[in-house]
Amino acid sequence: MIVLRSKSPRRKQVLESLDLDFRVEPEDIDESSLPKESPLEYLKRITLSKLGTKSKTELLVSCDTIVVYNHRILQKPRDFQEAVEILETLSGNTHIVYSGLGIYDRGLEQFAFDSSKVAFQPWTRDQIRKYVETYSPFDKAGSYGIQDAEGPVEHFEGSYTNILGFPIRMFFQYHKLWEKYLKGNQA
Repeated sequence: MIVLRSKSPRRKQVLESLDLDFRVEPEDIDESSLPKESPLEYLKRITLSKLGTKSKTELLVSCDTIVVYNHRILQKPRDFQEAVEILETLSGNTHIVYSGLGIYDRGLEQFAFDSSKVAFQPWTRDQIRKYVETYSPFDKAGSYGIQDAEGPVEHFEGSYTNILGFPIRMFFQYHKLWEKYLKGNQA
């Protein structure tokens, strides 16, 4: 049984689309960044922290997604005004989305991440305000969702599911490696 350690409805949707047997049990953790912590150090620490209490019989999966612009993490907005400010910063610019994947299985803890480049179309302040009013992106890093029909994304390079918040390529690569490991230990 897979235990998804995430509150994200989008991560749940990705696992449902894969027709996997899982349940959702999120871990509440402090997601504050530490002084002088790089974006990837932050991503690894938070992703692995979300694994929480370990289980001997279940596969634990955690994820975290960050939006990085000019070497700075743009977190989930605290309120309407901060969402507008973040989207104004990203308007007409390109940023990087990193999604981390933490997996704990039978005593083995693994971390991997994927990255994607995302380019935003230039937006007016009125367009940004309308978007925030319509989509309420307060639970999304960078204040937007790639899946939103009227979203700001002009184009992207990389994985759609990575930008959505679940690095599916890393998940499948982990499973291939784990299957090889198990076959090697059964000989």
